[in-house]
Amino acid sequence: MRVPTPCGPPPARGPSSRHPEPSMSRYVAPLGFTLAAVWVAVVFVLAGGGH
Repeated sequence: MRVPTPCGPPPARGPSSRHPEPSMSRYVAPLGFTLAAVWVAVVFVLAGGGH
């Protein structure tokens, strides 16, 4: 008989409780990638690379 240890987080299974809908993860990853790409483009233009 194995007794689970009380310390430490439980093993992650599926999406977190913050996002109960599994379909939401399909949109979060592309959105994050798009925001990162836009941020890099904005920094590049502000740095003077767009001239």
